Amino acid sequence: MIKRIGLVGLLVICSCKPKQEEEVNVRPKLIIGVVIDQMRAEYLYRFENNYSDDGFKRLMSEGFHVKNAHYNYLPTATGPGHSSIYTGTTPANHGIVANEWYDNKLERVVYCAEDSMVFLADKFKMYKKVSSFSRSPKKLQVTTITDELKLFSNGRSKVIGVSLKDRGAIFPAGHLADAAYWYNGLNGKFVTSTYYKEKLPLWLQEFNNKKIPDSLLGLTWDTLLPIQEYTNSEPDNAPFEKRFIGRKNNTFPYDLKKISEKNEGHGLLMEVPQGNTLLTELVKAAVVGEQLGKGVETDFLTISYSSTDYIGHHFGIRSKELEDTYVRMDREIETLLNSLDKEVGKGNYTLFLTADHGGSDHPPFLVSKKLPGKFYDPQEIKRKLNNYLFEKFGVKQLISFMDKTQIYIADNDLSKEKLYNEIIAYLHTVEGIQEVFAPTLKTQALSNSTLSDFIKNSYHSDESGAILYHMTPGFMEQRMYGTTHGNASTGDTHVPLLWYGAKIPKGSIVKRINITQIVPSLSFLFNIPLPNRSDRTPIEELFQD
Repeated sequence: MIKRIGLVGLLVICSCKPKQEEEVNVRPKLIIGVVIDQMRAEYLYRFENNYSDDGFKRLMSEGFHVKNAHYNYLPTATGPGHSSIYTGTTPANHGIVANEWYDNKLERVVYCAEDSMVFLADKFKMYKKVSSFSRSPKKLQVTTITDELKLFSNGRSKVIGVSLKDRGAIFPAGHLADAAYWYNGLNGKFVTSTYYKEKLPLWLQEFNNKKIPDSLLGLTWDTLLPIQEYTNSEPDNAPFEKRFIGRKNNTFPYDLKKISEKNEGHGLLMEVPQGNTLLTELVKAAVVGEQLGKGVETDFLTISYSSTDYIGHHFGIRSKELEDTYVRMDREIETLLNSLDKEVGKGNYTLFLTADHGGSDHPPFLVSKKLPGKFYDPQEIKRKLNNYLFEKFGVKQLISFMDKTQIYIADNDLSKEKLYNEIIAYLHTVEGIQEVFAPTLKTQALSNSTLSDFIKNSYHSDESGAILYHMTPGFMEQRMYGTTHGNASTGDTHVPLLWYGAKIPKGSIVKRINITQIVPSLSFLFNIPLPNRSDRTPIEELFQD
């Protein structure tokens, strides 16, 4: 009898051991964050009939689909979007209030990733000259999940960020990244800044030497599938689409070699879906070259596909060009997953996929469909507002800068409350402006606003304008073609959120989720410390068996 009890106890101990080991080894070999610039959530469904089974559909069927993920601030833009995804907080805390904003101390517009103390790091050396490659995450005022992973592993985890856009590579990778790499449209090579390295690693030098951009620009951009199968977009000869210089129309096919000569040369690659192909090739090279997922600690790779954003801006969200771009994007995801399966191993990595913002319909398109839509011009509003304020106070150019959501006021000796109230009163007379806010005025209770939380999440006391405003749905900043984004309408805030791989259950939810909940979900899934201003609420359904 005693022997039987001993045997049972031994079996219990043995059966517990694998579970204990599993709890200790909670992190995958590699975490991958994928951002598809300007991807609306509906693209997962609208173009679904032309997707393969192994791209977006694989993520949806084998992973976890958050169907109701939104941004909770404005403007919805690339710099703030990437920052919010990886810090787990909003511009009110991380300080990236737009892609660019006005600095009253410097009396000029500043770019979100600019840093005059660093320089271009090219093939063999650095170039000590401030340029468009003088970039770093310096303006990001809080930590990222990637920073926290580096700190937690005492630097042993490797963090790499890649994108065609500098801000799409820099902010996700964080302050402590091993490197962030982005595309130089002037010469068709990927570069970095001396914030990270003084010269490019050998694997990236070899990648650049292959001159893949030249090969891609030698192709013709035609529809991947017969154009008759693209039934979820407007006719190919639709109005309100960009016409490349030297072209007589805006229809397929596009001879890239021919049009690149008059359309930014290597820079054209960012504006066509072949730019996404280039980035996928870079990702494959980076995984091997950096030996990601091969070390003792978990590594983190951040990927941001940018060409989708340029194509949306140029052709709009209902164009044949955009539909083809997402059919091709689906194949890029398939290629990416297959490569990760091969190099890292299926089950050894966790991936999430989302977007930095969505996009809206072009107002003339809305009007053609008998829907409300109209343009507005922030610069014209600024001009008229300055004239109005001059008549009231006798001071010229009180408004120093105005964009689609913010107004910056020049230094002056006027009563703040009186001046702000005059600005608010005037803006309420402008067609399309739905609400106006002066967050520093105690008399203006945000709780009375339909966008109270949005504005609280948007306003940073050091970086934001003194006045914030938002437009009625259907109103868009003046443009000749395509789309833009930045407001609080669902077209701009609603983005896809897919989870896949190690520790991720199968399923879906329709509960409202904020984009800032990605970081706490990663933190609690893999025992990585929360960034210092992160949202504390994870997506609970990811933790259910």
